[in-house]
Amino acid sequence: MSALPFQIDDSLHRAPIGASSLASQHHQLSRLLAHAMSLVEQNEDTAMDLIRKASALVGSPDLLETPEPSTRGGLAPWQVGRVKRHIDKELAGRINIDELAQITRLSTSYFSAAFRASFGTSPHDYICRRRIGRAKQLMLTTDTPLCEIALDCGFADQSHLCRVFRRVTGQTPAAWRRSRRIA
Repeated sequence: MSALPFQIDDSLHRAPIGASSLASQHHQLSRLLAHAMSLVEQNEDTAMDLIRKASALVGSPDLLETPEPSTRGGLAPWQVGRVKRHIDKELAGRINIDELAQITRLSTSYFSAAFRASFGTSPHDYICRRRIGRAKQLMLTTDTPLCEIALDCGFADQSHLCRVFRRVTGQTPAAWRRSRRIA
């Protein structure tokens, strides 16, 4: 793991929250997330570690929505890891449930039930939400047209992105992007 370009002030976790403490936490959180975003392509493990540290700063145990490892009837931790990595790697392409089942060495029907037990949602819904998350990231960090973002995130076209985005967020992608750029 590479060294951080700055140090995390662990006393912030123990100190009473005041205006200066909140400002310092916000500053550290911003720096952690910016550094994580810059590393995500080159060093995913370090980026994930930075995101976990940022998560700890805001008091959330894990912003990465890791499923409970001991979910009865669910996937084993190694299976969860393989499935998440495969989905993230293939997000722009076609993701087949049969492939995911094969990665976990389970039948397709058992995989679907175990996935739902572990993630709390169907594989299709999880993949759609991951694609929407990726689209949001691209809309915030680039000026790429929505039609290109749709294809980069695995949607058939811009209207497919719009339908799924509206179902998940309640807004169209263009309205969501405008509202975030103004703020």
